[in-house]
Amino acid sequence: MPSIVLVDARADSLTVTWQVSSGATRYRLEYRSTPQDEFQLLSETLTQTQAKKKNLEPDTEYFFRVAAIFNDELAEKSWMTHGVAFRTLSEAEDSKAMGAPKAVGAGSNQALKVSWGKALDVSGYELQMRENAGGADWATIASSLSGTEVKKRNLPSTLGYQFRVRPSGSDFTFSPPSDPTVARGLSAGIKRWFSSLNDGTLLRSGVPQPVPLDEALGGKEFVLLYASAHWCPPCRKFTPMLASWYRGVRDYAEVVFLSADHDANGFSGYFKTHPWMAVDFDDDARESLMSAIKVSGIPRLVVLSGITGKIIEDNAVGQQLDLNRWRAQGH
Repeated sequence: MPSIVLVDARADSLTVTWQVSSGATRYRLEYRSTPQDEFQLLSETLTQTQAKKKNLEPDTEYFFRVAAIFNDELAEKSWMTHGVAFRTLSEAEDSKAMGAPKAVGAGSNQALKVSWGKALDVSGYELQMRENAGGADWATIASSLSGTEVKKRNLPSTLGYQFRVRPSGSDFTFSPPSDPTVARGLSAGIKRWFSSLNDGTLLRSGVPQPVPLDEALGGKEFVLLYASAHWCPPCRKFTPMLASWYRGVRDYAEVVFLSADHDANGFSGYFKTHPWMAVDFDDDARESLMSAIKVSGIPRLVVLSGITGKIIEDNAVGQQLDLNRWRAQGH
């Protein structure tokens, strides 16, 4: 049976969420401090399925109930509540809680990197996660992490996710939740650029098996198309410089090699010196991509937004390779 879920408790506030009622135009939310009290109106104009009640008493239990409103008619049979009271923290508990963790893109497909501040005299941390969806509850990812950073994969929700942390053990209070963060996947714009790939995969230098396109480029903030060849002296000079830069930014950017070599052996030998991805020499998409970016000379380095697929820089060879400058140019 659908019920109200507690998202966060502080000494003076409680944040609650509930499941979406299909077709509802808004919600009526009420609360009371004891089962004997009458429910008081908190709001009847809520269009979202989450609300925060402030100015509550510390270390006090409260009950909430919510009902859907359809075209100004309250659906009396749609009331949702919860069986166990939600308690605000005591001021002492609240003062000892850790700060909210931070979640950012991890530079890989549908993955987030979650980090938090180190607490004194702590042997491990419990980390929980919830989808930022109506009625979604918290689930424990790990009960005793030794570090203060973790990478969480397979996060497909377009609504995003929240995280909270505490020192391991039930005697401690969870931190406030992180801001909802969406884990980026392979954008439609980048997918269009590579739509002619024979089997939807790229090669990674040093890896024997082809890599699916979403795994190779999903989550990247920038995708760089690099047209180059082993017989080209300027290319052989530029490639080591590009590789040095790439190793420091590979969480944010991926390079895809488009070979202008004369044969597959030339491509294979040259690609062994590269640390990034490549379109297979025998894949028709290689020439299609070089045609799409109008390669007339090499080396050529085209910078694409990983979010929109838009060309940010037509040729970055000879230019400063600067993520912040590309960010300022917009996605």
